[in-house]
Amino acid sequence: MVRHRLHVVAALGKYRDALAWVDEMNAASRKLGLPEASAWSPVSGDFNYIILETEYADLATFDSMTDKFQNDPQAMAVFRRGTEWGSTSHWPKDEVLVSAPTIA
Repeated sequence: MVRHRLHVVAALGKYRDALAWVDEMNAASRKLGLPEASAWSPVSGDFNYIILETEYADLATFDSMTDKFQNDPQAMAVFRRGTEWGSTSHWPKDEVLVSAPTIA
C-alpha cells in the first residue's frame, strides 16, 4: 500500500477557504475516477495546518493516477488555486509512504 500526504498551511483567516479548496480538489479527482483525499488537522503545532492523505494500491498506481491528475487542465486549475489561501511563510510538502516490508 502507498499513502500520499500533502502538507499545507492556510494563511490566518483563510482556513475555511482551504477546506473549500479540498472539496474542489476531491471533486476534480472524483471526476477523473481518482481516489479522494482525507483532510487531517494536527491537534498541536502550526496553526491552520492541513494534511491531505490519499491511499493507493502500489507505487505504479500512485504514479499513473498522479499523471492523470497532473495532465488534466481543469484539475490543475483547481490545484493552482491553492495559492489563493496558502500561507506565504510555509511551502507545501509532499510525503509518500509505502507499507513497511517484511524481511527475513
